[in-house]
Parts: sequence; structure tokens; C-alpha cells
Amino acid sequence: MYKKNSIPSTIFSYYDDESPESIEFRRMFSKVRNLNPDQAMKKFIISSSTVGEGKSTTASYLAITISKYRQTSTLLIDFDLRKPKIHQIFGMDPNNGLTDILERAKPAKTCFKETPIPNLKVLTSGKLHQSPSELFNSNRINDFFKEICFYFDTIIIDSAPVIPVSDSLLLSPETDGMFFVVRAGKTPRDVARRARDLMNDAGVNILGVIINDVEGVLPYYYNHDYYGYRYYGNERNSGK
Repeated sequence: MYKKNSIPSTIFSYYDDESPESIEFRRMFSKVRNLNPDQAMKKFIISSSTVGEGKSTTASYLAITISKYRQTSTLLIDFDLRKPKIHQIFGMDPNNGLTDILERAKPAKTCFKETPIPNLKVLTSGKLHQSPSELFNSNRINDFFKEICFYFDTIIIDSAPVIPVSDSLLLSPETDGMFFVVRAGKTPRDVARRARDLMNDAGVNILGVIINDVEGVLPYYYNHDYYGYRYYGNERNSGK
């Protein structure tokens, strides 16, 4: 088990195994696997309509939750080459990452970065030397996914938003499906509908919608504390 205080500026300083978010991610992932028992689903895209909806943080939480809950080898990839954020969330150097592999500058195995969780590795974006469109339109994408599937049981892909660019739509045939992030109270309905239409037209397998930032937006009975359930450690510490 990692010590939260040892990494104060990264996601590990606020990730909580018993938080409502972690619990919901466990439920969601189990449901997807149970609904598709005959499919070896292992590659999942996390995307959104546009920027600022929390897809990178969502992808990070999901990757951590799966690696801890399932205790399987998990890789989180920053495939948002235009606005990469995973390296910031994990406090890592973005270089020596995905673009180095796609441009055949370095072998994949040398680019996987360690985390405090033994089952979780991160592949940062790397330094971009050519346009993302050129990389996405190359045959190297298919070769890349074939290679990394030998190393990992589950692969979480943080990809660019659907409306501004087509990156996520181009990646979708290489994956088993997409989780679509919507920010509650912020994402306009027409924008989400436009993104849905683009995904449907591209044949994307939409596995589900993740509603982000629900506090103060959804009714009070969606709150974790409404049902009187609290992590026993918190109750013990508070003297209850």
C-alpha cells in the first residue's frame, strides 16, 4: 500500500478506495464485464464532447480502481496528444512516451512508467514531432495495440474530445468500446447530442455515460451520505 503523504501533488494524494467515485467505478466496470461475459474486453477509451469535462481525471480514477480492485496488470495511456494531462495528474515527465513508440524511436517496454500501485503502469504522451493526424492515420496504431495487449490485461485510453477532433473516432476500431464523460450542469444537451451522433455515425461502441461533477446538480438522494452509509474507519475515527 502506498503512503498518500509521500506523493502530495498527484492523484494518489486524494484517491480514496472507499470514496463514492471509487465505488461507482467498481460497479460500472463489473457491470460492463458481466454484460459481455463472452468477450475478452480489455481496451477502453475515455472521451467527452469537448474540453473541460473531466475525462482525464475520470480515466485516471478508472485505471487506479481497476488495477487495485481487479488486481490485474493495467495500463493508462495518454492518447490526447493535442492537450495531454495524464503526466500532470500523476506528476510524471511527459517525455519518453506514446509518440516515441508510434514514431519507432523507442521500444514500448522502455516507455511504461511505474506508479506506487504495482499493477498500474502509465504511458505518457511523449514529445510530438509531427502532427497527430499523421500518427493516427498510420498503420503503426494497429501494430501498437497488438503489441501492448501482450503486456497488459486492461488498457485505459484517455483520448481527445469527440467534437473538436476525430482522434477518438479513429481510435475506436482498435478498442472494445468507449466510456463517454458528461459534466453535470455544464455540458449543454445539444453538445452532448452532437457528440453522440458523431460516435454513432463512426460505429463507436458506447459502453456507458459517466456523469461527472454531480454534487449540487443531481437530487439530494444521489448523495453517498443520504443512505446513512459511511466507511467504518471514518466513523471509528470520529468516535461514532
